[in-house]
Amino acid sequence: MSNKSASRKTFRPWIVWGIATLYFFYDYVQQVAPGAMVKDLSTHFNVGAASMGFIASVYFYSYALMQIPIGMMADRFGPHRPLAAAALISCTAGALFTFTSTPAEAIGVRIILGAATGFSFVSCLKLVDNWFPPEKFATMVGLTNIIGMSGAVMGEAPLTESVTRFGWENTLLGIAAFGGLIFLLIIFKIKDRPENTKHQPDSLEKPPATIPVLIQIFKTPSAWLNAGYAATINMVYTGFGALWGTVFISKLYGISTTDAAFMVSMIFVGAIPGSFFFGWFSDRIGKRGIPMIIASAGGLICMASVVYVPHIPYTLMFGLMLLLGFCCSGNVVAYAFGNDISPKGADGISLGFVNTFLIGGSAIAQPLIGWLLEHGSSSIKDLSIIEFRYSLTVLVIAKTFALCSALVIHKLRPDE
Repeated sequence: MSNKSASRKTFRPWIVWGIATLYFFYDYVQQVAPGAMVKDLSTHFNVGAASMGFIASVYFYSYALMQIPIGMMADRFGPHRPLAAAALISCTAGALFTFTSTPAEAIGVRIILGAATGFSFVSCLKLVDNWFPPEKFATMVGLTNIIGMSGAVMGEAPLTESVTRFGWENTLLGIAAFGGLIFLLIIFKIKDRPENTKHQPDSLEKPPATIPVLIQIFKTPSAWLNAGYAATINMVYTGFGALWGTVFISKLYGISTTDAAFMVSMIFVGAIPGSFFFGWFSDRIGKRGIPMIIASAGGLICMASVVYVPHIPYTLMFGLMLLLGFCCSGNVVAYAFGNDISPKGADGISLGFVNTFLIGGSAIAQPLIGWLLEHGSSSIKDLSIIEFRYSLTVLVIAKTFALCSALVIHKLRPDE
């Protein structure tokens, strides 16, 4: 074999992973985009905080509902073809959103967009499982999450600035065009698995029947605790980072939404090293419970400080945002744990189960916070800091639940 051929084989898994994670990057940009244009969209659709929160969150509901079906498709048909179809649908839906004029139309398009981008993470992890050795799985989950969080960073201050300069419609059209480019890369550059993989068990065996697999997962207490942990530790990214954090920070410090978005984006910046650290640390020590406890405890302390501690210096708040994002990126360990306990040949379904709760549970935060905020004021512009602290308590409670779940998981599986 020539050096050039060997080099291609060495880098091919990384090329496949890189393209798949580009779609995950695109997914995160779409997730947080409403937070960069929340005031513009509220004005365009003439809605209040609760309705705006619902428009943003339906993306996550359809995303969550698709996770187990996506896992089934990835196990049965391979991740490549479903991922390509999803990419085409999502970039089309992203462009269509700019033509919506009523809340109902916006909700319909966001539902389609969420369902299509829902293929991003589980499909990527299925490709990781096919192309990389199993002992690197948690580390690769962490690296994948880094790309997603980079998309979230792009979705904060840079998108806010783009909305200010070019308008929200042109900004969303640009995102859709980027999705179209990713679709072409998926079509021509991704394969389900390496060639000549005859000796891989999952290439010879039919995937197990779906219903028995789901029943087996449903009967596993640690699977439910893991799913609850994933949902609640991740809420900070959707409930705070993707929507309400920018408005809260803008009001707290009396700064522009662009400056506030930049500060809030530090949550996603912090998640970049955090995702790698928790994935690597979990693989390094060969345990899942300990990293989950460390992450959720740190997230609880940081979230409570952001919400309740008064007069935090401006520069210190940047540090808190970074640390909050770092700690909450411990959600990557939930995927590794879900993969560890998955029935043989059904890792896609198991990962989909975890992602169903992570996305679906997290999505509850956006409209719930909006509903609590709207009880105190009829306009997003008139919200007070006290109303925000009351409403954001939802996230503090979520972090408490995540910590309790992690402690029980570690106790149930001390020899993991």
